[in-house]
Amino acid sequence: MVALWSNEDDNELDSFNISAYDIDAKNGLLYVDELPIKKIHTSFSKQYYDKRTFPDDKDDGILCEPTGLERLSKKTIRCSPTYNENIVGYMVAYTSGFDNPDLHSYLMVGGKYDGNGFFMRSDNYLEKLPMFAASRYITYNRAWTERSRIMKSGDGASAYHSDRKKGLLDEYLLKCLLFTVFEPQNHMREFIGSDKRHYKNHLCLDTTNGETLASKALQSLKKNEKEIVLLDLWKKILEQAKDTDGYTPTYNYGLYQIKTELNTEHIDTETGESVPDYPELNGNIETLGNLVKDYYIEEIVPNLFKYEFLK
Repeated sequence: MVALWSNEDDNELDSFNISAYDIDAKNGLLYVDELPIKKIHTSFSKQYYDKRTFPDDKDDGILCEPTGLERLSKKTIRCSPTYNENIVGYMVAYTSGFDNPDLHSYLMVGGKYDGNGFFMRSDNYLEKLPMFAASRYITYNRAWTERSRIMKSGDGASAYHSDRKKGLLDEYLLKCLLFTVFEPQNHMREFIGSDKRHYKNHLCLDTTNGETLASKALQSLKKNEKEIVLLDLWKKILEQAKDTDGYTPTYNYGLYQIKTELNTEHIDTETGESVPDYPELNGNIETLGNLVKDYYIEEIVPNLFKYEFLK
């Protein structure tokens, strides 16, 4: 689309359609579909971010880099290093922009140093997960008809909260949790911070050192065949991860921490290419990634549009 944009409020037009065409070298323009462009009235941060503070919040916690590791530099700090035992982690899910919307989403055990998110608490973290799921849409739907057209929105908040309170979304939120556990942009890691606290990854299914919030919650999920396959493959990955050289037996590991810390590789001296140190583990991680993509599109996306987390 070629458009002349101006920053003006339109109080009448709520949506419009554009005719979409592919360009074919031999046949010229090929009609694809009528694509709706919808107005966004409110954002995630206004409707869903948890802005609560608690009397026992402490300001001596840690902050994290986008990688999920602790940030030791004090530069560009725009987030309070809050600590509370009821904090599950920190979620970033912002921006309805045209460029790389999939970059503006993170999950980590401590506050992200430059802010733009909120602390998830143990009493309501489940209901916040659709925001994280919505932030991954373009990652798994890269067609030109979707990028720069589908945006994150808080417009369906009333319907979402109403159905959630009625219990109509209990099963769906557990599916969002299962997706979150296996999504690569979930950068939750378990480690000992510079404040000497043990930061536990509660959004993982490794229960080697005790149950997590995720493992407890997902016991209630009425698992379908796809979910059973995902969980069985995860069990294989976890067992293989325990046999790696870098494994720390006192940590519960999530998929991201396994990928970045344990699934190591080396350079083949003959070919100059990177070769996995643990081929079977690496292959299972790649397979799980493909299964998660299909699961997301089939099980998660429909309700994201229904409740206008995406529009």
